[in-house]
Amino acid sequence: MSYILKTTSQGLIYIKASSVIKVVKPNSIEGAKILGKPLIINANHIGFLSFDSEGKVTYFMANGFEISMNLFYDEAEEALNCAKANIEKIIK
Repeated sequence: MSYILKTTSQGLIYIKASSVIKVVKPNSIEGAKILGKPLIINANHIGFLSFDSEGKVTYFMANGFEISMNLFYDEAEEALNCAKANIEKIIK
């Protein structure tokens, strides 16, 4: 089944690789690489959801990484809320 974001009952968020713009840690030499696989993150490690300096929807992680995505804020917020509530949901 096709999805942009998918949440699990374990509190994980799957982000389709083509929706990820960049994964970076500010003030580091290089960002992390996405190799065509879904990016899986734990909702409990997300500090907050907002926009980065370029205006992209971004999950700001507790470990300092920023995951910028090409999707609407409402979709990212819905996925975060569902994952934190341990609800399985597919967002297309």
